Amino acid sequence: MLIISLPHHPKDAASGYAHVYSDGHQVLRNAVGSASLLSAYAGELVALIPHTRMSWLSVQFPPGSHGARLNAVLAGLLEDRVLEDLAELHCVLDPTSADVPRTGGVALVAICQKSWLREALAPLQASGLVVQRLVPELSPRTQPLLCVMGTPEQSQSVLCHSQGVTLLPPNVAQWKAFPAYTAFATLSATKAPLVAEPAMVERVEQLLQRRPVMQNAAQRAVAATQSEWDLAQGEWAQGTSQRLMRWLQHAWQTLLHAPAWRSVRVGLVTLLVLQVVGLNAMAWREQRALNQHKAQLHEILTTAFPSVRLVIDAPLQMQREVDTLQRNAGRVTSTDFEPMLAATANALPDGVLPAQWHFANHVLRAQGLALNASQVSTAQTALKVHHLQMRRESDDAWVIQPEAMP
Repeated sequence: MLIISLPHHPKDAASGYAHVYSDGHQVLRNAVGSASLLSAYAGELVALIPHTRMSWLSVQFPPGSHGARLNAVLAGLLEDRVLEDLAELHCVLDPTSADVPRTGGVALVAICQKSWLREALAPLQASGLVVQRLVPELSPRTQPLLCVMGTPEQSQSVLCHSQGVTLLPPNVAQWKAFPAYTAFATLSATKAPLVAEPAMVERVEQLLQRRPVMQNAAQRAVAATQSEWDLAQGEWAQGTSQRLMRWLQHAWQTLLHAPAWRSVRVGLVTLLVLQVVGLNAMAWREQRALNQHKAQLHEILTTAFPSVRLVIDAPLQMQREVDTLQRNAGRVTSTDFEPMLAATANALPDGVLPAQWHFANHVLRAQGLALNASQVSTAQTALKVHHLQMRRESDDAWVIQPEAMP
């Protein structure tokens, strides 16, 4: 996953984008670089909208505002609450309140400027980078979260709560005037989330009498990708295939790195190891049985025919020795004319016969025998059972002879 932080002022993109390479759960590396240096093959590409460019409004929707009427109804409800032309604002409904326009009720709406968003994304698009998700740097949450950023000389304190994201004034004494901070202070005894960048940890601890969790900008960017908010809608919407690919990438990253799936990963690895060990054990057992069978054949051959010193192909050598004994006793052997002719006749297709047969020195020749490739392969396989081999001598002449002696 490549997470790119969009600048508050689009012109600042010329000096480079702050970006983070992540597995979706932790920072792998982070840097600042121009759009042309960013990789288009780093996985899912997520653009981060800074909290200074986002507004959050609670809107009371009447029943039946869903579907094609949603944009018109939303424009009417926000007309008196925003200073800019609604056509120039990018408005996105809370993903957890998708049914509110249909049933009626209150839902949050995220708002940012379209012109700013176009300018901030233009260098990325010019470099061939396709942003798959647009997520807010900080988003509303059920349990209040206080995030302190920057340095003691120039800091920002932002409070995320159920009604939106609020930038608190520099004077800590004035924070009590905000109802959302009152809710946060009430939860402080139960350790409500409080995070701060490294340079602000000591300062926050002195002011609030609580030790905050250290979280730098890169870690905050990775945490932002876990949000359900996605502003890649309207003119920035992705097609079905891109959304499916994004879901698959997210599912794979979650399975591979999410702490909640650690037991599943351990189980899969254990199962894989057991399968590999089991297959190797079965292969070893089969190989051992095969070696024992070969050893038995070798022992039978050397016991029955003591003249055989080197065993290479026990069945073939045994057949040769038996043929030699039968020949010496004046009996018909497997390499004589009759057995070879019978084996060849059984191997040839029905109705296919040569014009002439010739036999000399245990070699059978068939003249005028026309066979196609399939018939040749079938015949050679059948003859191999009798330790005979068949090869072409000319266009219509074939030679059948015993296999070579080891």
